[in-house]
Amino acid sequence: MLAAAGAAPTTATPPDEQMAEVIVACSRLATRPADLGANVTVLERADFDAAKPGQLADVLRNVAGVHLDQVGGRGGTGSLYLRGADPNYTLVLVNGVRVNDPTNARGGSFDFSTFDLDDIERVEVARGPYSAVFGGDAMAGIINIVTRRDPGDETHASLDAAAGAYDTRDLALRAGGALGSGGWTLGASDTHEGEVTRGNEFESRRISGSIDGLEFGDTRVQFNARYADSERASFPDDSGGYEFAEIRDTEHRDAHEAVFGANVSHSTTNNSIGLTLGYFDRGETTDSPGVAPGLRDPFGVPPSVVVSGIERFSATLSGTHSFPDYFELAYGAEYLHEEGRSDGQLDFGGGFVVPTSFRLTRNSWAPFAELRAQSDFGLTAQAGLRVDDPDGYSAVTSPRLRVAYEIWNNRFVDNVTIAASWGKAFKLPSMYALGHPLVGNPDLVPERSEQYEFELAQTFLDGDAHWSVTWFDGEFRNAIDFDSGPPPMLVNRNRVDTQGFELAGWLNLEEAWRFDASVTQARSRIASTGGEMRNRPEWRAGASAHWKPTASLTFSATASYTGSTFDSSIPTGDVDLPAYTLVDLAASWRISEKLEAWLAVDNLTDEQYQQFVGFEMRGIMPRLGVKFSL
Repeated sequence: MLAAAGAAPTTATPPDEQMAEVIVACSRLATRPADLGANVTVLERADFDAAKPGQLADVLRNVAGVHLDQVGGRGGTGSLYLRGADPNYTLVLVNGVRVNDPTNARGGSFDFSTFDLDDIERVEVARGPYSAVFGGDAMAGIINIVTRRDPGDETHASLDAAAGAYDTRDLALRAGGALGSGGWTLGASDTHEGEVTRGNEFESRRISGSIDGLEFGDTRVQFNARYADSERASFPDDSGGYEFAEIRDTEHRDAHEAVFGANVSHSTTNNSIGLTLGYFDRGETTDSPGVAPGLRDPFGVPPSVVVSGIERFSATLSGTHSFPDYFELAYGAEYLHEEGRSDGQLDFGGGFVVPTSFRLTRNSWAPFAELRAQSDFGLTAQAGLRVDDPDGYSAVTSPRLRVAYEIWNNRFVDNVTIAASWGKAFKLPSMYALGHPLVGNPDLVPERSEQYEFELAQTFLDGDAHWSVTWFDGEFRNAIDFDSGPPPMLVNRNRVDTQGFELAGWLNLEEAWRFDASVTQARSRIASTGGEMRNRPEWRAGASAHWKPTASLTFSATASYTGSTFDSSIPTGDVDLPAYTLVDLAASWRISEKLEAWLAVDNLTDEQYQQFVGFEMRGIMPRLGVKFSL
């Protein structure tokens, strides 16, 4: 799982590492997979091609510390919880460009339902507070999605087509080739998903491309761009889904998003300097029928129409300096500009319509620095510090420190490492929380987090086996919550404590077998009351096996366990959803150099499970696919 290539860097990198495997989610210093801590997981394209997952949620399901759920299939919202933290406490990047949407009612979380899996080269998951690296929103961790790149060889093209139960179908085109000293790639796709849960409907289209690795002497240039749009339908959040919703109309959402990134870097033997530019634009129209009054809420939620959007520009000037054998230093400054807008209305009936529109603009400057030091006797330390100065708030200082010691190293045991880390992070109130005319509160203060981690990891069997265990303990302060009033508004009220452990490992047997497994226990509670948080299973586990008996055949099996979950809906009130286990199988056959066929069966045991009250998944789902290469 720990391998990668070709990310658009968020800082300049030395010449000998520009074409090497570099992970960018956890540091502005060039970090190779072999140097990652146990709190960082990298998912490769090779894993996707073997397991044939249907969507990004299936890829992330077995990652230690991660829980991802969806309200009614991809037609609803896909939310990711790192170590039991709120979804809006995770910063999401696409090729290093931040893509969280602070205009939505979910506090600025990223919707994982819409991302096209065919467009992904790898996914980097860094757990823990990382505001020292990337500033606001990285309170629980960072997800960096790296899109497909071309190695710069001869021109080629491919066509992927798949179809499955519940009117699920995918079509993807991809081409690439050499361009000067680098390469180019271009891709497009169309995806449709029907009623995997009743009321669900999902349709999306995507086009993306990159120019990578252009070199002009000691200067290197990279570009990447992505545009996607989607139309979705599902029963609204809190409605009780198909089973309990009294209003039988579904909520419809049409969205588009564009991401652009560019990097120019100049490197010499021990120094480098680079400029990274990022642009993100997202717009969404939501037409909701509302939610009828019920057991938990005697008033329900009125129908609404909302047109929202966010436009963001970032510029990062950064440099690195290497002191051979002992120190590496990264430093720089980042500028961030955001413009958020929302035009909407709530319809209370009888001609009584209340507008819910707002517009906000904010800017932020942030200098940062990171230092990595290593010794000849196995001790490594890395420290980072960033000071964010956003409009309307006092400057926020975010530190992070990690110390690791390699306690044993010989020809039989490749690596035994003990490590500890500590960090602080923050998140500005979302534009929705500040500006919404009914529940917004302009006096909200930034949310804060602090977390400690201790880890033990070992690599053995000449690098073919690895295991790690991580214990974490943290708190989130000034958590924003809804106060029913009067007047009803969002307030800084709660402190949430979280603690638990992550156990993960992998094993390679020759070239034919690959095994991965993880177990996570994450307990999140409101400090003042001890109350449970919604949609946070305390226990999760996953395991996968890939078998390649010949060069043309590959078999894959994946199992995941999700413990019981506390949830709530307006018609039912509080509910404990039962635990469930999912088993997925896949087999692929490379018929020739230009043709591959595959079969996948999701939810093989036909598990009838719910991630949200009333949204029952409909069971076993077979899928067939082919890939033509030119």
